[in-house]
Amino acid sequence: MPIRQSYGALGDACRAANALDLVGDRWTLIVVRELLLGPKRFADLQESVRGITPAVLTDRLRALQQAGIVDRVVLPDLARTRAYVVTDWGLGLEPVLAALGRWYSAGPSPDTAGGMTPDAVVVAMRTMAPPSPAGVPRIVLRLHDARRADPPVQQFHTVAHDGTVLVAAGSVADPVATVTVDSSTWSGVVFGGLGLIPAVKVTGDRDAVASLVSLYGAAA
Repeated sequence: MPIRQSYGALGDACRAANALDLVGDRWTLIVVRELLLGPKRFADLQESVRGITPAVLTDRLRALQQAGIVDRVVLPDLARTRAYVVTDWGLGLEPVLAALGRWYSAGPSPDTAGGMTPDAVVVAMRTMAPPSPAGVPRIVLRLHDARRADPPVQQFHTVAHDGTVLVAAGSVADPVATVTVDSSTWSGVVFGGLGLIPAVKVTGDRDAVASLVSLYGAAA
């Protein structure tokens, strides 16, 4: 297999081209997407990045570490779990992913197939954050990926940010409602007009959840 030369080595000084040397390989930005909202173990990334092999994931993580986009950490749990996190510089790739999502959505055929991981649907919600001049109720989202065997539940919550809805990682005290649902189903509710179907389990103020969903519908 021939050794791939970077754009820089080929004499292209364009910074966008040089950025693609770092994140332009298949899977790379998807790995970053799955780390934007919090650390993950290698096994979690293996499950979340659909279709990637352990060898390729190892290669992508190594390259991201060498570039300073991802780092390894030991989590403060009893097992001292080793995990991967994005660096402060790596967090700057979220607006890049957001711009790609908006660009695709404006294209001639924006429909997609397949499912969404919890992180993917929350990044999409952040990308398409609707205005909320009246404030944002505290809603906890408990999302899991039903395509995985015994999937872990990830928690997120809604907050107000510069007059828009923002979804952040983690729980929040005294939420008005808690939503428990498969992440792909939640994507269909927020972006596909499914409404609060029975698969969406709501504890607390169901009207507040319906209002949140309607904000996204109005923005679309």
